[in-house]
Amino acid sequence: MPIDVLAIEAAYKAGDIGALRSALGDPRDFPNNANPDGLSGTCLEHAIYHSPPPFVRELIDLGADVNYADGAGFPSLIAALSSGRPDRYEIMEALIAADADVQQRGINDWTPLHYAAANNDVQAIETLLAAGADPSARTNIDDHETPLEEAERAGQKEAAAALRRLS
Repeated sequence: MPIDVLAIEAAYKAGDIGALRSALGDPRDFPNNANPDGLSGTCLEHAIYHSPPPFVRELIDLGADVNYADGAGFPSLIAALSSGRPDRYEIMEALIAADADVQQRGINDWTPLHYAAANNDVQAIETLLAAGADPSARTNIDDHETPLEEAERAGQKEAAAALRRLS
């Protein structure tokens, strides 16, 4: 049976686990299976970008790996932050509650805290620090910056102030 990418995408958007499993051909490793070409990464990764928060939590409850490796540099917490979704903090909190690694490296060798600092995301900074993110973590590339140094270099004044206040 050929894979129907449109049916898969519709299941993600509707937040329908049964429809998603069926459209994917009921893979044995669900929900940690790779999506077919044209859709990002694992089920959880794609859901972080395109599905309602209860669906993301349901995937986590079914055993989705919140610390999946992502060759493009967008592990779960960075994916949630990069999504631009208005409910990204709810998704971020669900990931953290499921033990997502707040130090998992991604794009530019950033931790999620680096990503939040570079994007002047004070709410994410507060959430990540409360979850144990290390404000002294340095990247292993480029200028080996901490999240505060990243915020300052990028001119992100609110993020820098939050990091100074909360660290």
